[in-house]
Amino acid sequence: MKRRDFLKLAAGTTSASLLLESVRTDGYRLVGAALAGSNGDEQKATLEQKFAEFAISIRYEALPADVVASAKRVLLDTLGCAFGSVGSEPANIAEATIRKTFGDGNTATVIGYPRPATVEGALFVNGVLVRSLDLNDTYIGTDPLHPSEVLPTALALCEESGRSGRDLVEAIVAGYEASMRVNDAISFIERGFHPLCAASYGIPVIAGKIWGLPKEAIANAVGISGARGFTSFVVNSGAISMMKAMGLAATAADGVFATRLAAQGFTGPSGTLEWLASKMKPAKEGFAVDLELARYRLPRVAFKRFPIQIELQAVAEAGASLSAKIKDRAQDIRAITVETYPGIIERVADPAKFRPQTKGTADHSLPVCLALALLDGDVTVAQFEKDRWRAQDVMALVGKTSVKPGEALIAKLPKGRGANLEIVFADGQSLRETVEVPEGGAERPLSRSSLERKFMNFAVPVVSKAGAERIISLVNNLEELKDVRELTGALKGAGKPNPT
Repeated sequence: MKRRDFLKLAAGTTSASLLLESVRTDGYRLVGAALAGSNGDEQKATLEQKFAEFAISIRYEALPADVVASAKRVLLDTLGCAFGSVGSEPANIAEATIRKTFGDGNTATVIGYPRPATVEGALFVNGVLVRSLDLNDTYIGTDPLHPSEVLPTALALCEESGRSGRDLVEAIVAGYEASMRVNDAISFIERGFHPLCAASYGIPVIAGKIWGLPKEAIANAVGISGARGFTSFVVNSGAISMMKAMGLAATAADGVFATRLAAQGFTGPSGTLEWLASKMKPAKEGFAVDLELARYRLPRVAFKRFPIQIELQAVAEAGASLSAKIKDRAQDIRAITVETYPGIIERVADPAKFRPQTKGTADHSLPVCLALALLDGDVTVAQFEKDRWRAQDVMALVGKTSVKPGEALIAKLPKGRGANLEIVFADGQSLRETVEVPEGGAERPLSRSSLERKFMNFAVPVVSKAGAERIISLVNNLEELKDVRELTGALKGAGKPNPT
């Protein structure tokens, strides 16, 4: 009997004891139990099963050209963000700790460091690296989501299995799309959770696809991971700690473990997202996730110009634009008024953001980031690493800043991320600047030259100029790579901090 026919038989029977066994070259002995929650063809497929079908259906040959191009762009941007955090305190702690937690291993590269690790160890550290600078990409659905944090999982698993560049593209698309479509369907923030919870559906999709698991195993993995993947939004509230950098990395390690379990026949629940929608306030009626392949979200991912929270990009751009005009007049500023969106105000202009005590709070603070942009003409990693944000002149402007909803902005772009800025001087003169769509947004994407410059700035101190240029070339020609290990081998470094 052919494998495909056998799978149909397994899905159609009511006996949970019917098993599919096959031995894979990567060492897995797959035991695929009957589809989680399925009693045959007459029963409607669960959402977890639909996620599995979605993942299996993604094929490089069928991907639109703009989706493939977008996958390469997010890969290059994400690697640049990771290089920028090499040697940072959170990354060094994580790199030193993973072997005590996940054991020794040499199957996956830790970006910018000399020693390889287990898959779980590498994807955890790489996830911390990607997130630490707060410079990684963002997708705006019901909540702001950083889908690039799933990319370390795709990279580590493809490296472990010796997959091709095209396999990596498929895995990136599957993980990004699954996470973003969950983000479109439900707001985790409204229910007290972090948007990264959406990735608990993207991670098992990535793992299941790379490992070539059957549909029922992927569905079980999605159920296990989705039921466990809840991170409180307290991570981004008040004084922000290092945990901001590891939230999704931990979810990724857990999701890979869930998929390993499911590959051996461990079953998971169904209806995990429906439960959240119906049981957690505010309850949502008519809940559904759009898993139509044709409606790709990947080309709509936004990149950051500044290493700060995505909703602060417009404020920082407006401040940088006005910087030259306030030169030598900063002490004469009487008041600064920012108009933006209520949700943005709640997240980046709450009382704690006017009195930041940590770098993690400062780069999520509207008044601090605006003051840096006004005074220095830019917002950079160095300002946070060298405690420029604590300076007296910065704090003086913070104390003169007020924030309120911008009615005109909201009326014109109800779901925007723009900002109006007004500066009033002691003599009554004023300056105004409006940024409706920040540079790097989906409607105003970073140019290729800007993207490569951003990457080079962070990569060169870690892997040299020649090494960084080679990585760009490998990413540009990703579909030609027979083995992803050619790329991951180029990501190794000495573990030295970026001197920026």
